[in-house]
Amino acid sequence: MTTITTFALIALFQLLSLLPIRLLRCFGALVGRFLWLSGGRARQVTEENLAICYPDMPPAERVKLAQSSLQHLAMTALELAPVWQRPVADVMATVVEVEGLAEFRQALAADKGLIILAPHIGSWEVVGLYLAEQAQISSMYQPPDNEAIQQLILKARSRNGANLVPTDTSGVKALLQALKKGEMIGVLPDQVPPLEGGGFAPFFGVPALTTTLIKKLAKRTGATVMTASALRVEHSGKFRLVFAEVSEDVAAADELLALTVLNQSVEQCVALAPEQYQWEYKRFKKQPGGERKYYQNK
Repeated sequence: MTTITTFALIALFQLLSLLPIRLLRCFGALVGRFLWLSGGRARQVTEENLAICYPDMPPAERVKLAQSSLQHLAMTALELAPVWQRPVADVMATVVEVEGLAEFRQALAADKGLIILAPHIGSWEVVGLYLAEQAQISSMYQPPDNEAIQQLILKARSRNGANLVPTDTSGVKALLQALKKGEMIGVLPDQVPPLEGGGFAPFFGVPALTTTLIKKLAKRTGATVMTASALRVEHSGKFRLVFAEVSEDVAAADELLALTVLNQSVEQCVALAPEQYQWEYKRFKKQPGGERKYYQNK
């Protein structure tokens, strides 16, 4: 990316941050409609993932869900501008409801460490800001190649005290230390990890390479594990935050059991608002035995 392109992108980003979130969602709906009509990779992967995960859903219903999903995908992208650029208090004012708050606060008060799983649904960036307002939090971060974009993201995500650590051994050690101090960490549980950092477990009944990091951290520290999702409230510029407890089996010695519980916790988040999940991500791109079964030519 050239310097001029980077400058233009950041300028556009700052301009978008001035617009109401509700208006940006309207724009996102239009962009999502274009993504559908263009028939590109985003639509193809979304349709394939929905066919994989909801094989019994009537085709017409899956089409409707796919169309809505692409609209929410565009909304997620456009919402980044105000969520990253506006004062934290302004972003927090968009959170109009918090479900499971008592359980979340109880887990924090236990002082034995808290692992928050934030799947790719709704606005996980809002989740991050909200958590940092409640207590000290450390989260893994993989910087982009562009230095200017990297600084933009770092400033946005750490502006209310979040500690960002690298996605390497030193980062894992930092997360472990934070949990041992009774602090909170945030992890994205539904990304495809490297083969050496994961194991296969069912996700919507289909084998998916799943991170073992959460199981290892929970087992070693005894930390509580919860999910957190910031879901869009329809016809508004607001969010509804939902916390849910995850079974202690997420730290089970049986790896398959632990990873299955982890994936089930993500499935439960998806069930809250399937259209807001990031279905265009190639979650099943790696399969047991190294076979390429899905996303052919995508």
